[in-house]
Amino acid sequence: MSAPSATNSSDRRLRGFRLQLAGLLLAAPAFCFAATDAAASSDGAAVLDAGANAASLVDMLEKMTQAADNRNYQGVFILRKDDQLSALRVYHGKGEHGVWESLESLTGEARRIIRDDRQIVSIYPDKKQLIVRKAGREFGARHRLPANLRKLEKYYRFESVGNDRIAGYPTLVVDLNPRDSFRYGYRYWLQNPTGMLLRCDLFDHNNAIVEQMMFTELDYLDVMPERAWLDMKTLAGYDSRKLVEDKISLPGRWRVDQPPPGFELVGQHRLRTQWNGPLLQLVYSDGLASVSVFVEDYRDAEAHLQGASSKGAIHAFGQRKGAYNVTAVGEVPARTVKVMAQSLRHQAADAP
Repeated sequence: MSAPSATNSSDRRLRGFRLQLAGLLLAAPAFCFAATDAAASSDGAAVLDAGANAASLVDMLEKMTQAADNRNYQGVFILRKDDQLSALRVYHGKGEHGVWESLESLTGEARRIIRDDRQIVSIYPDKKQLIVRKAGREFGARHRLPANLRKLEKYYRFESVGNDRIAGYPTLVVDLNPRDSFRYGYRYWLQNPTGMLLRCDLFDHNNAIVEQMMFTELDYLDVMPERAWLDMKTLAGYDSRKLVEDKISLPGRWRVDQPPPGFELVGQHRLRTQWNGPLLQLVYSDGLASVSVFVEDYRDAEAHLQGASSKGAIHAFGQRKGAYNVTAVGEVPARTVKVMAQSLRHQAADAP
């Protein structure tokens, strides 16, 4: 039975679900900020103006996808989610284990997220809690735009809308307008001419802003900032939880039969959590927006999200399917997660 998104029980289940999967979702502003690590070098780059043509816009957007692993920077950005403002400090660079980044909350609950090519560590000092997950193959991409930006043009319209200044740097403002109602639109403020993403607005089909990220401070560094490193000895006594990717037994195969146009399966993980048993995660993306579909053993109605719920730009839809419960969640419109959860099908292991 579906519960209305406005009910207290639905909100509690969504909060509980997000807490359970904190190590997966990371509670991080991935929708826009994760692309900032892909800034290109400004050497020889040409400054674009608000009248840039489509080809020039694609060139600028491609700079967000070019590797800049050797670049070190630190800064502060603000994030608006669900009409709540938060501030985070970011450190980024390249160290012994490759590319890394550290996010540290400056407002609200104290938390820190540290990611490198080996693992993702989420730290909650007030709770004395530590969640660790092995970094998957998707870490290297970190929600960058796809290599083939022309593919995105099937689902988004690129448009230059003006020039602006963010954190003291000149920017070109670019819109990615959705061609249907299955995805949000994006407005990017790209440092001109480097392509560094300094601000991002997420907007719905009514052009209402549902989420925002903006740098207020940004400094490029010659050397890696020391505070980015994590000394695990300082976390002795923390409640440590691990999300372990394992060859667990989940009979058969699960697939979304009718995903919205452009959404393709880009990854799957079979995880075993220390507190909730085996969990299957299927990740679908159109190259920009993404949805995670989780499958777990059904326990009882109170243990799972049933029906629709939302918080800010995040929408979720849960449904029981026989002995399992399915939950689709992502920063996409409500209809997208509902369609994906409802069209998830289980096939026998020997099915063609």
